Amino acid sequence: MSAYLATPKFLMRGAWLSFLILLLSPRTHLQGQDTMVVPHTGYQAQYTLPDNVITEDSHQTTYLRNTLYVTGTAALWTAAFVLTDEPLQQYAQRYRGKVSNSFAQVVEPLGRQRYWVPAAGAVFVGGLLAKDQKLRKVALISFGSVVVNATLTSALKNAIGRYRPSETSENEVFDASLNPFIHNPHSSLPSSHTSTAFAVATSVATVYADHKLIPPIAYGVATLVGLSRIHDNAHWGSDVLAGAAVGYLSSKGVSYLYDWADHRLRARKQRLVLTPQVSPGTAGLGATLIF
Repeated sequence: MSAYLATPKFLMRGAWLSFLILLLSPRTHLQGQDTMVVPHTGYQAQYTLPDNVITEDSHQTTYLRNTLYVTGTAALWTAAFVLTDEPLQQYAQRYRGKVSNSFAQVVEPLGRQRYWVPAAGAVFVGGLLAKDQKLRKVALISFGSVVVNATLTSALKNAIGRYRPSETSENEVFDASLNPFIHNPHSSLPSSHTSTAFAVATSVATVYADHKLIPPIAYGVATLVGLSRIHDNAHWGSDVLAGAAVGYLSSKGVSYLYDWADHRLRARKQRLVLTPQVSPGTAGLGATLIF
């Protein structure tokens, strides 16, 4: 079951602009403060807040930061959808040339899932042989991130059913479906290449966060993959932004689960050995619990 959506352009853009304004509207939280003044003295009084107050403040800070991340990402995507999708597509196609085509052909394969799955397996084996715990970790997180990301991206593509820029000159044409598990031929949103590239990049950047150069290089390469999809007229700019967000969140989720499981098992003096398992058409993880 699908529903074709093509509303007048001024109504669609007006609705999205209203949503953007709502996202960016300032929300103010006023909190009273008590100030104690000790006149005619040169002493400074110091006191320590209870632990529960500090913990509550930390939770509020984390919640605020996460809210700002989500709001900022949604606002950025909305702005791209409303303001830049069509102009960016027209600009990219107007200035396509031999050099840009060659460059896009080089970076485009870096967003293909079928290359990263065996690559993660090879890195894992290399980590075992070199006895390098970080290599093993980045391989497992990358592998899991690619699998999770592929599932999420495929479901979103099928449900949203957005037309690619190669199919229409307007970015507001959708063929939505209520069943995300039925293949939809219109699968522009989100970009699978970009989400895969960012899933791997985030995995690498997370494990090697203590290295100054690795995270920016990883994210830079992933960004080039996304730009190549705009260049090739395969995706709108907002498809690429959405793909980057899906890939990033997939990797962060897998990384969190990995660290959580590792911490729990170490506390019990147990160890979980995960090994990538790849066969034609399928991919998974083998798990062995060592007591």
